[in-house]
Amino acid sequence: MRRAFQILSVLSATVGAVGQVAAQPSELPAGPNRDLVAHECQACHDLGNLLGAAGLDRDGWSSLIEAMISYGLRVTPDEQAKIVDYLTTYLGPAADTPAK
Repeated sequence: MRRAFQILSVLSATVGAVGQVAAQPSELPAGPNRDLVAHECQACHDLGNLLGAAGLDRDGWSSLIEAMISYGLRVTPDEQAKIVDYLTTYLGPAADTPAK
């Protein structure tokens, strides 16, 4: 139950941040698998959603991707790992994230 609440909290924060980020150009930081992340995530929403969630740790990004899979994201386990690696490295808590 607590895990479900955490995922919902992350999704709510992401959606809430979209309004703030949507007015700004959304561009992911350069890095390996950037194109994969952009392609898969933009299939359903603006990249501002990801930028709005910047600062999540690996568990947070993994939970968020699992939630997206439950909503219909179709990626292989290898692609999922690459997406989580990219997001953790370039939009995680230790990353120098783009200005919001």
